[in-house]
Amino acid sequence: MTPSIRLLGEHPATIDGEGRIQLPLALRDEWNLHKPDFALMASLEPDGSLCLRTREDWDHHSEDLRRSPRPSARARQSLLLFAAYSSSVRCDKSGRVRVPDALLELVGIDRKAEDRREVVLVGNFEDVRLWSKEGWQAFRDAAREDFAAGIEELIEGRSLGPEGLVDRESA
Repeated sequence: MTPSIRLLGEHPATIDGEGRIQLPLALRDEWNLHKPDFALMASLEPDGSLCLRTREDWDHHSEDLRRSPRPSARARQSLLLFAAYSSSVRCDKSGRVRVPDALLELVGIDRKAEDRREVVLVGNFEDVRLWSKEGWQAFRDAAREDFAAGIEELIEGRSLGPEGLVDRESA
């Protein structure tokens, strides 16, 4: 059993003139970038961010999306957009990632414009979300309004046991 990856925190960064983003040390350490088979994928998320996940996790996620037994026209459109707005991401030995300009522009980031190079990397347990500074602020502010209700929804029907949250039926 492999240990769980815990990519956490809010990490401001700036894209350099070549379009590279320095991953914070905490994220680099969790991902173990120096593994010979390490590869990242970036994909557009419905929340307005780009999701950076390992190639293996991206493969599992995309396969889960493709497994719908009878996808609706809307689901097929979304799957097509997911495929169109996904790309492999280069990661150098220094822990810098190079996301394609076309994906960056979809979320309001432009490496050529000084005022649109600030980004925020947000750990999401097993993946990292890449936001424009303004996009993250808007999402964060809106999400904080529903934070208590959202946490309540996540733990509804569960109780706290010795191993953490467990279903009340199995406790």
